[in-house]
Amino acid sequence: MPALLDALRRLTPRHKRALKNWGRRLLGVDFVTVPESRSSLWPYELHTTSARRFLHFRELLLQLEDVEGQIVECGVGPGRSLFVFAILTQCVARPRRIVGFDTFEGLPEPTAEDGRGNAHKAGWLSHSEANVRELLQFNGVASDFIDENISFVRGTLAESLPAYDGRAIALLHLDVDLYESYKTALDWLWPFVSPGGIVTFDEYRSEAFPGATRAIDEFLDRWQLGAVKSRFLDRWYVVKERPESAKR
Repeated sequence: MPALLDALRRLTPRHKRALKNWGRRLLGVDFVTVPESRSSLWPYELHTTSARRFLHFRELLLQLEDVEGQIVECGVGPGRSLFVFAILTQCVARPRRIVGFDTFEGLPEPTAEDGRGNAHKAGWLSHSEANVRELLQFNGVASDFIDENISFVRGTLAESLPAYDGRAIALLHLDVDLYESYKTALDWLWPFVSPGGIVTFDEYRSEAFPGATRAIDEFLDRWQLGAVKSRFLDRWYVVKERPESAKR
């Protein structure tokens, strides 16, 4: 049955009309197209990539045990990474406050640096703050934990980051897809990353997001930094150098 349903979904409009005519003539029935309905709540997927992402973030947070600061994420999406941070800071790594920046209305307007393949994606990947909260709770994060430990900041990064409160950042996770978003996040938040802190990139060196790679390369060149590849998956990060006195 699943295979049949999948085949029906792939029919072209011409074939759908032919199927309806055939059903009406031979069977005396009408096939009715029902609009697809998707639930706003679902279990976060567990597959190879998500498991490897969990291990990636676990390793990074354990590296940061002696680094002060909160976890900041730019690009919350449906909250999958926030879910991982919530679990890890309760069960594995030291407790930390978590802050999520997002428009909660989808991607902002792409620019020429993002390439033709992304030119049409304004508004894509939209999840409201309420939906993210509901998804976190649906997947087992207690509402009290969310209220006490996770803050959401709405708006484009150009609007919200200039008002950042200046708290130290231990882990900065950037998953913002586009050139201007990466550039803005790195320009504003890098000064608040603690010595020994980590910035991790979701789209670096992805062919699908040339603008992200360009913005990150410009940042790395400016600060003369080298990106480190995760042991677990195709993700990259940088570590902010500690002062010489702290290395001794």
